[in-house]
Amino acid sequence: MRVSVSWLGTKTFLLKALAWLKTHWYVPVLFIIAALLTILTKGDSVGPILDLMDKNRKNYEDRVRVLEENRENEIRRSELVRTKFDETIRQIERQHNESSSSLDRKKRQRVKELVENFHQDPGSLSEALEKEFGFKNVE
Repeated sequence: MRVSVSWLGTKTFLLKALAWLKTHWYVPVLFIIAALLTILTKGDSVGPILDLMDKNRKNYEDRVRVLEENRENEIRRSELVRTKFDETIRQIERQHNESSSSLDRKKRQRVKELVENFHQDPGSLSEALEKEFGFKNVE
């Protein structure tokens, strides 16, 4: 009985090792290549390989940093658009409340489109709102 339990443990270990090797086959291959290069060149060629690996790591870190910066910029831009949209809706609702009418969904959607299109150019946004809704933006 003891032999079969030991055999099952060994078999399970070997199957796990085989699965790992199938997934990460390049690790032992790189290790063998590095060992052969070290033995054949007495360690002279390991330095450039390590330098190359370090450059690749730095390039990867730079790419990740750029992606994170782009994501942060996109979040800031979307927050800016949302703030501008909210301000514009409040202003339009205030002006419409004065004339005892309120914005319906289509007008709200149109205002949102205008704010998204002209959020970087307040003058054009004011002109588009005046043209679309017939009132002037007073700042």
